[in-house]
Amino acid sequence: MKRILVVADVPELRRDIVSAISDPDREIVELPSGRMVRDSVFEESPSLVILDSQIGSMGAFAVTQDLHLDEFDGTQGHIPVLILLDRRADAWQARNFGAEGFIIKPFDPIRIRKAVREILAGKTWFDPTYAPEPHVALAPGAQPLPGLAGVTN
Repeated sequence: MKRILVVADVPELRRDIVSAISDPDREIVELPSGRMVRDSVFEESPSLVILDSQIGSMGAFAVTQDLHLDEFDGTQGHIPVLILLDRRADAWQARNFGAEGFIIKPFDPIRIRKAVREILAGKTWFDPTYAPEPHVALAPGAQPLPGLAGVTN
């Protein structure tokens, strides 16, 4: 059975996450504070920690860093992290702090279920929602193919 910690200070957000990821093969533990994660990790040995980006005085990035420091010094094994981001601009921070995935809020049940499934399978999942379209410059005089977004002369 996979154990998942869901950490958010807003009870409705925790409820929505739990509702989306509930499965008979998963045990879900809810926490209202980022400061509670470290102790809970030692007690619960989770397979995944899902963190809201803004959690009181210790947000997702600080918690992720704390978990990685425990892994680095051998206190705890590696624990994958999925961060729920408030804005796309924070995606680089999620990657920089070593999260295995992120989702841009508002999330829908399909995206969060897919992210959880991928991360529990040992993969990563970085939400493509609101990602900028790549810009491709064409050589002078070249014509873009019809229907390609972001292509200019």
